[in-house]
Amino acid sequence: MKVGMIGLGGMGKPIAECILRTGFELTVADLRPEQVAALVSAGAASAKTPAEVAEASDIVIASLPSNAASEDVALGPNGVLAGAKQGDVYIDTSTISPDVIRRVASAGAEKGIGVLDAPVSGSGLQRLDGTLTVMVGGDATTFELARPVLEAFGGNIFHVGPIGSGATIKLINNLVMASNAAAAMEGMLLGVKAGLTPEIIRDVLKVSSGGSTIFNNVADRILDTPAKPKPGDGPTHGLQTVSKDVRLASDLARSLGFPMIMGGAATQAWLAGDAKGLQLHEMWGLIEVFEDFTGVRLDKPQH
Repeated sequence: MKVGMIGLGGMGKPIAECILRTGFELTVADLRPEQVAALVSAGAASAKTPAEVAEASDIVIASLPSNAASEDVALGPNGVLAGAKQGDVYIDTSTISPDVIRRVASAGAEKGIGVLDAPVSGSGLQRLDGTLTVMVGGDATTFELARPVLEAFGGNIFHVGPIGSGATIKLINNLVMASNAAAAMEGMLLGVKAGLTPEIIRDVLKVSSGGSTIFNNVADRILDTPAKPKPGDGPTHGLQTVSKDVRLASDLARSLGFPMIMGGAATQAWLAGDAKGLQLHEMWGLIEVFEDFTGVRLDKPQH
């Protein structure tokens, strides 16, 4: 089985590396030549366009930053569906709107190409060791055909329903994560305002009912790791990515007539981060929004 990978960013590159380590023949494409060169040096072949990747592959995977990128890579004149043949499978692991992948799947069905939405979630370590959570939407037969490739980078693989279901549950996951992260930052500042140190807030909540995976990560990062890129650093897109995802979740809720009270409040916090110009900061840089709003600085005791 020959595999293609389009998009070699923070998630796509380690997925591609896992696929190579598993022993699949891999063809890659990305707009950044240095990313392609790194995979070629590890044993992959390269292609110039998504269509060329598809021509060389039986299963093509994409990891892309937006709805627009996913539509262009799949449906554009040099897109995956232009180069794929009947019986091939296209898997989009991006965090996108369910409607986008449904359009791609409809176009794929006309050519006899199976389409899955399979967004992923996990830490940096899980990306490297191939134990990501994979949330797959699509036809069960297509899912089983693609399973050996999904197992190359997935440790927890769920077939969650028909096409679009993977994208839906990923947006829900990211909305809950973003709401939790915003609450963690606000809670830490409330504690500082009341005279507690941020370190004691972190240490107590980590072993109490207010703790969570995202609280632990955000609290540690806020206290130990700068959010603002240093001169010479590449952009992180951490905050920008979260704000994009909560906007997509809000769009989904609006399309369903669903009143999203907690998620709506969190979405406004992340949009405020965008408005403040924090897009290229790491996600915990959102603390600056809460510091401005409350007048409390995490690094300055109040009493």
